[in-house]
Amino acid sequence: MATSPVKIQGRVGRHEQFINGTYEPTGSTHNGRPVWVARAVQPCYLFHTGKARWVVSKRLDDGAQCYTFIQDQGNDVLKAQGSWVCCDQDGEWRADEKVHITAATASNDKFVQLRMSLGAELEKLGLNNKETLKPLWKRLDFNGNNIVSLAEIDKLVVEMVKGGEWPDWLNNKPALMRAYKKTTLRDGNGDDWVQKGEFASLLLNIFWFNKLFQIFQSIDGGDRRLDLGEFQRGLATLGLQMSPQEAQAEFQKMDTDHGGQVLFVEFCAYVRNRVNPDHNKSFDADIYSGEHCGKVMRKSHGNRGTHAHFVSKKCFADFDALEKTIKAIIADNAQLKKLWTQIDFNGNNIVSLAEIDKLAVEQFPLLNHKPALMRAYKATIKAGDGDDWVQKHEFKMLLGNLFYFNKLFWMFETVDADADRRMTYQEFRKLLNLTGAMQKMSEAQAQSDFKRIDKNGGGIVLFDEFCQYFTSKECPECMTAFVE
Repeated sequence: MATSPVKIQGRVGRHEQFINGTYEPTGSTHNGRPVWVARAVQPCYLFHTGKARWVVSKRLDDGAQCYTFIQDQGNDVLKAQGSWVCCDQDGEWRADEKVHITAATASNDKFVQLRMSLGAELEKLGLNNKETLKPLWKRLDFNGNNIVSLAEIDKLVVEMVKGGEWPDWLNNKPALMRAYKKTTLRDGNGDDWVQKGEFASLLLNIFWFNKLFQIFQSIDGGDRRLDLGEFQRGLATLGLQMSPQEAQAEFQKMDTDHGGQVLFVEFCAYVRNRVNPDHNKSFDADIYSGEHCGKVMRKSHGNRGTHAHFVSKKCFADFDALEKTIKAIIADNAQLKKLWTQIDFNGNNIVSLAEIDKLAVEQFPLLNHKPALMRAYKATIKAGDGDDWVQKHEFKMLLGNLFYFNKLFWMFETVDADADRRMTYQEFRKLLNLTGAMQKMSEAQAQSDFKRIDKNGGGIVLFDEFCQYFTSKECPECMTAFVE
């Protein structure tokens, strides 16, 4: 069974940048067989589906969506017979006789080892799982159009670092720029936006370039420029053993403009060629000069008639706008009375779950989510007199619960892997950070609030309890009775 590095070569055309390359063993198994990860800094894994295929895919899953595959039921990918099958530009899957896999030489290069450590870093922060990435993407994609800009990415990084969810060393602007450039120009389709399907690549790139920036800063003398003397003094930090003559020759490889100084972007291109020389040599020029951008830019922006069309989904912008509306209604007795009259159409000063549902559907379609509505309804009647009706004086609480339960349910419907709607303090803290609430409070305050909700001291709070806590924190005015 092959447990050493392997190399896939020969693909020309669609997905060649994801298929061709050297793959290092991760040391883990999937479906009882070894797993490899691309040495290139992109999310690409080589693994067996557990049925009848070895695949190269951007995600370690069932392999249903992949870049290439070969039929084989054995345990050794190097012994697989037949041809690798790839998807061509027309969307048809065809056998590609040129694609082949061979054993590769293991590398002791420090940068290769650094690349191999990224998976564990991402796993530690829960950024290697499709389900856990969904709420993070929702926060990043504020207006819900499935594309994000550099400014939006920068805002997310700053907030995640400030909230303590990500380490401080991830917040470096030069590294973020490199991550953005590589994601859009190399891993993406060449436009100026990071799309939803490129999010995993973006996160990997953010970690990689920040790791390189840490190394670069440790040897550059503080001016973000590296000269030959600094490079020679920093050889040990770089894990390189060279004579003065070899060091000078290596420095000249980085100093492509022969100016005697190396910038961070040139250093990144040098490292990338050490880790996994790219088939497209012009790309290294793209990331710092823009000289050959046209060579890697996508040729078309889609059909002229439909390229600007997209399905509208819930997004933070919609919730923010509705939050202002709900708070304005709660603060204005005239608006409250008008809305109550609309829902309590028979004038008996109580409303049922069905009437509340009708209000959400007709008046606030963004809040038309039955599980969230049911929880908001139950929380309201429980805090009231305990019967099955929401009374007039409980109406403000109902509106607050309807809004915040829906928003939180939308954000975190995929977070709870156990589907038990319970959370530890770390999960509680993460939810606060994703909502932006953590930016307004200290660690001590967050711990105190958690203990206050966790009445039995078991270290666990229910999701519904969190929703009630969050509603009262974000909209205390809804906790007061509606009195005309």
